[in-house]
Amino acid sequence: MTKMPERILIVEDEDTLCESLQRVFRREGYEADIADSAETAFRLLENTTYDLILTDVILPGISGIELIARYKEQNPDQKVIIMTAYASLQTAVEALRVGACDFIVKPIMHDELKRMVKKALER
Repeated sequence: MTKMPERILIVEDEDTLCESLQRVFRREGYEADIADSAETAFRLLENTTYDLILTDVILPGISGIELIARYKEQNPDQKVIIMTAYASLQTAVEALRVGACDFIVKPIMHDELKRMVKKALER
């Protein structure tokens, strides 16, 4: 029996980064969907289960931290990696407090992110 490809939801409002991450993960054999806001992500999450959510902190409207905090109330086992251009101790603490398993600082190094995703999905 063939194993279903793991599904990743990428929540990022910067089109270029979003599309490049989607391409990178599809090449790695994942199914990768994209959302440009937390609201769009919530709509996708209503109908699809993801093995991992990769979200930016700064999004239009609801922040990535708030997205994760709300979603994990109903889905405490959801794996999450947070991306941010503004690395601060406060952001890191906040990301871990809402249950992110890791966070990465922009600019994103694809190899580093691929390792993080692989590690998170193996847990």
